[in-house]
Amino acid sequence: MTRTMTIVQVSDTHLSETHAYFIDNFRVFADDMAALKPDLIVHTGDVSFNGPARPADLAFARRQLDSLGIPMLVLAGNHDIGEAPRHSRLNQPLDEARLAAWTDAFGPLFWRHDLPGWRLIGLDTALMASDRREEREQIAFLDDALSTLEGRKAIVFMHMPPFQDDPEDPRPTTSAVPFEARVALLDRLEQGGVSVIACGHLHVYRQLVHRGMEIVWAPTTAMVSIEKQFRHWQVWTRPGYLVWRIEGAAISHELVEPRLMIGMDTSRWTEIGGTTTNMPERPLRRFA
Repeated sequence: MTRTMTIVQVSDTHLSETHAYFIDNFRVFADDMAALKPDLIVHTGDVSFNGPARPADLAFARRQLDSLGIPMLVLAGNHDIGEAPRHSRLNQPLDEARLAAWTDAFGPLFWRHDLPGWRLIGLDTALMASDRREEREQIAFLDDALSTLEGRKAIVFMHMPPFQDDPEDPRPTTSAVPFEARVALLDRLEQGGVSVIACGHLHVYRQLVHRGMEIVWAPTTAMVSIEKQFRHWQVWTRPGYLVWRIEGAAISHELVEPRLMIGMDTSRWTEIGGTTTNMPERPLRRFA
């Protein structure tokens, strides 16, 4: 009898000891994980609130993830290591120090993990269109990971989605993989037989099928922008996470929106400060 593997995808936790706005939602997530006991957790980026400026945020986020006591694979988001230099909305371009801070805290920028019948592949979207050596290394890694599947199916995890609405839209964007890297990426994934692309970044749950590949956006456990997201997608955004279940060659997912998670809309603060990372400090509360 084939055993069902349970994988939880969590994204955009934005953890910080000095800007601890979202720690209560993470504690709800931790309680859920203690009850569910999944085989694996995959974090698809923006683990921290402002890792590029404060490596201490990365260290704090690492401690919170370790406290779950569950095997975990983690990817970096733009709030963890910065952005491709030509696409740096937050003025935090990738550099050696930011990449080193990430690898010191969490390990490789990209990875693969094999399960019975499946290969999980993690890609760093900040490297895409970055013109860095690591971008070329990641492309070679992906080609090898897809060419050696040996009958396995593949699911690719990454922070940014490959596109937001239109894969053919060439305009500059910080919402998705830059167009100059997007085309080759989608070609590689389709030709490599990828079944699922699982991403985050936009803080909204969404799913569609493109070129035969299912693309699923995980929600955030942190901030939302209710009005903006409703205008764009006609959905009410709530914090939560995804539960993936793999049984043999079959894969499915479930959206979980815990009732005790607070949907904190920070859009007005973002308008005032110009970016979320300019929110005022809110130190972590210590409990006796």
